[in-house]
Amino acid sequence: MSSELVIAYYDASPDTTRQERWQALLTPLLGTFRMVGLLDAAAEQAQIALVWSPPTGRLAQLSALKLIISLGQGVDHLMREPDLPKSAHIVRLVDPNMSHALSQWVILNILDHYREGRLYRAYRAEKAFIQRPQIETADLPVAVYGMGAIGQVIASQLAGLGFDVHGWSRTKRDFGSQITAYHGSDGFRQLTQTCRCHVCILPLTPETEGLFSAEIFNSMPTGALFINGGRGKQVVEADLLAAIRSGQLGGAALDVFAVEPLPDSHPFWDEPNITIWPHVAAQTNPETAARQVASAITSVLAGKRPENLVDLVRGY
Repeated sequence: MSSELVIAYYDASPDTTRQERWQALLTPLLGTFRMVGLLDAAAEQAQIALVWSPPTGRLAQLSALKLIISLGQGVDHLMREPDLPKSAHIVRLVDPNMSHALSQWVILNILDHYREGRLYRAYRAEKAFIQRPQIETADLPVAVYGMGAIGQVIASQLAGLGFDVHGWSRTKRDFGSQITAYHGSDGFRQLTQTCRCHVCILPLTPETEGLFSAEIFNSMPTGALFINGGRGKQVVEADLLAAIRSGQLGGAALDVFAVEPLPDSHPFWDEPNITIWPHVAAQTNPETAARQVASAITSVLAGKRPENLVDLVRGY
């Protein structure tokens, strides 16, 4: 690689060591390059931007950009940009390590709910040795909404644990014998009405914003569990809270919210049947993602099409 290669970096975190970590991991793969902060004046020369949730309008100021890499599988933080450089490809990370981590998070929340972990922890605090009848989960129907790289791993892992897994995608697809495939609006409605556990791993698009509303929650079997590892704006939060408080939903586990960090005054904090996670279900691991980032950079600089290219029409 030429020493003239400049990579602009931004991840909206106060941890300044992250940029240094990426520089150290990418140098053996790319050779000599300069990594600068996205907000630095030197970023005006950058051909590559490695970013997560950059300040609105900043990328549009970088006229030399050839490639924008999202520091995660989601790209909605980039789709909000009003004027992305038209000359730049946009790619997202598809890191198996993230799929593995998110599948563990989903499994953790499902098992904790159906093995009544919250209740037993309350008994523990009271030093009460109380046994409850075990909830039967063999063949329990679980819906996974969003059968991309992460969703397929989650569905496969759940099937391996003996759950009856149903996967929903926007268009018709085949996920093998262990997972029953559904697609389109009819398939979506069928799953909401029949499954007892619902896992959202969808990308945020105009079609999925506000998708999980009172109408959908009320169509689910009474006492259903809702898990959201997709994006917070896919859920009408007031409707979810109402469904929890009425008993229509038996519980919810949320890793994402419409506003993050979740405000102190938000009513979710006071609802014991909502488990709150601070957007940590699957965090980008530079060690496992560096080769994918380097491959995208070398492909674009060589005039080739990079893998995991974002479709701007679909929004992911």
